[in-house]
Amino acid sequence: MDNDDFVRGDVTDQSDAAQGEAFTTKLSCKCLRLFPYRFEVTEPVKFTSKGVRIAGILPKKDTKFVLHIYKREVIKVIAHFASSEKAQPLITLYMLKRCAQYVKTQLQLPDDTANEQLAFKGNGSLHERRLLLVFDSINFSARETIKAMFNFVDEISTSDAAEIFERIAELDRKELEKSKQMPPRQLRPDEQISLLMYPPKGTGGLCIRMEDYMCLTKESYLNDIIIDFYLLWLRNTLIPETLRDRTHIFSTFFYKRLTTLTRATDVKLTAAQRRHARVQKWTKLVDIFDKDFIIVPINEQSHWFLAIICFPCLKGPVTYDTNQPVEPQQLKRHRAKKVPMQISNTTITSLAKRDSVSLPTMPIDICHIADDESERDEAEGDESDMASEDSESSNSPNRVTNDDVPAVKQPLILIFDSLAGASRSRVVATLRDYLTCEYKVKKPDAQKHIFNKDNMPGHCVKVPQQNNFTDCGLYLLQYVQQFFKEPIKDYRLPIKQLTNWFDYLTVTKKREDIAHLIQQLMDESNSNQRLILPVIEFPTLNGQLVEYPEKSESAEFEEEEGHDDEEYASDAHDDDSANTEMEVDPTYEELQTAKAATQSSTAATVTTNTTTTSVLPGTTTARRFMLKRGLQNGAAGSPSGANGADNNNVNQLELQLISSPKAVSSPSSMLKNRIAGIGVGSLKIRKIEP
Repeated sequence: MDNDDFVRGDVTDQSDAAQGEAFTTKLSCKCLRLFPYRFEVTEPVKFTSKGVRIAGILPKKDTKFVLHIYKREVIKVIAHFASSEKAQPLITLYMLKRCAQYVKTQLQLPDDTANEQLAFKGNGSLHERRLLLVFDSINFSARETIKAMFNFVDEISTSDAAEIFERIAELDRKELEKSKQMPPRQLRPDEQISLLMYPPKGTGGLCIRMEDYMCLTKESYLNDIIIDFYLLWLRNTLIPETLRDRTHIFSTFFYKRLTTLTRATDVKLTAAQRRHARVQKWTKLVDIFDKDFIIVPINEQSHWFLAIICFPCLKGPVTYDTNQPVEPQQLKRHRAKKVPMQISNTTITSLAKRDSVSLPTMPIDICHIADDESERDEAEGDESDMASEDSESSNSPNRVTNDDVPAVKQPLILIFDSLAGASRSRVVATLRDYLTCEYKVKKPDAQKHIFNKDNMPGHCVKVPQQNNFTDCGLYLLQYVQQFFKEPIKDYRLPIKQLTNWFDYLTVTKKREDIAHLIQQLMDESNSNQRLILPVIEFPTLNGQLVEYPEKSESAEFEEEEGHDDEEYASDAHDDDSANTEMEVDPTYEELQTAKAATQSSTAATVTTNTTTTSVLPGTTTARRFMLKRGLQNGAAGSPSGANGADNNNVNQLELQLISSPKAVSSPSSMLKNRIAGIGVGSLKIRKIEP
């Protein structure tokens, strides 16, 4: 049957049959099943010396089909003739692949028709396709003819036939329910509805609403719901089961709750104990010291980054494979130094530690988490508490290979930040205090254990960096996913092999990936009507980068002087309604006088591709810059908030002028908050002399 000369003809034409071998048997057939499809048979099925002829109607098309299946194309027959039993008679024809493809074409079925929903008892293997014919009855003469026609008929019992008919009935019931469903409905972006509960069963489910989905739009900030949802989905589906049981993932609100000031109920508690008391119930049903990894997503200054507490159960470093104790590393500690940060064409260099300044915040609705550092309760931290990248390590690319130095695992707090440069020593110190208090609660009979910089080092890992101001949440999610996809095999510090952990496209297309995941889970959970998510702009399409046309925008810096805050708000400084005015910081040259008067130890340098500006705290100068930005057709170009706020609200944005040490912003957060709404690449900056 595999020769190319085969031409399919009419099996009822027996003109070329040998004398005495021609025969025809007709049987009334109720239906033909090619699972999961059902077809009405409009004519009696004819069994001839050449093969089987079946004629019927294609469902919903009113088109007739005719099948001519040659006897030599049938490799096996399973039958239940139901001579005296109540079960209906049936015959199943197992066909060669070439014949199966012909049947599929005649029945106009898609390529994925293959379905092994019904299992039959009998000798031999199951093949790619099988036709099941259900008859009203099969008389004795027809039965003997079919047996003689196919010398490999396998008769099944009444119970096996009954099981097949039960499955057929169940399949028909599901198809009936599906046919009663309402047609799909296209959702609108402004509909305030719940899209999905994940996981659909059990406690602790997350409700994803339309505003959460909308924050997947390009140049928008991911909110806490999307972060928590994807981390939970990662844990349930992508993290290997062996690691899943050894991993605990805190929600995005854990660190926020841990560090939010509340009224002290017990004045005898230390600051660390008060912080721990706020979240003590979060681990009521879990002992984190039985885990290897504790995932802590953190939001500061509307910026997402990640902390992973590694091996909190260990008291010191051990070999990675054999768990044999090894000598602790002699770690070098950070010294105060300039740490440059590059975002697009903007370079930010911090000249002092972040802990000495107060950072402004963006609107609360950006990430759903209020972030006022004046209300944050964190432990005191110092850069000297953090392991330096100069520490000698088996991971270091510059280290001479030494086979005698084994790979190790050790207690660590690793920081993964897509905007590296800001100090995270407070975060590490706060988490150490939390572990100390939690250990005392979970291990009351064990020897007291205080987590410090020696037995729980902190380290900021060099990882892929974002090149805009809105993708920090995507990078956090990719860090977690990559951490389990490509596990670290050696925890000696510093860890330098993750610089090229993943590429730009992998993390950029995550907005589209998460949207597809939400739609898939919605389809699985909605049984009555399919809801289709609104079409929104992603930076990728089908996993490939998309170039959107640039908007016509311009911006200029104008230097103004001699105005205090009240005068600045006057009508004399109103501009055309098509412009947005935002304050930016005075230049270093403008603040030379102020520099002599202040003893502040904090400074920051902000360098763009066209101009350099230095910012000094403590100044009371009244001179200021105004940023005037023209908007095409009055539309704002800033990314929308995480919960779908109107972009036009950017026209109301005002950034405070730095006039006191309390109002000083760190360069990284200041520039991020200031430029996020205007797009660095679209700015044309010039200085206008008074």
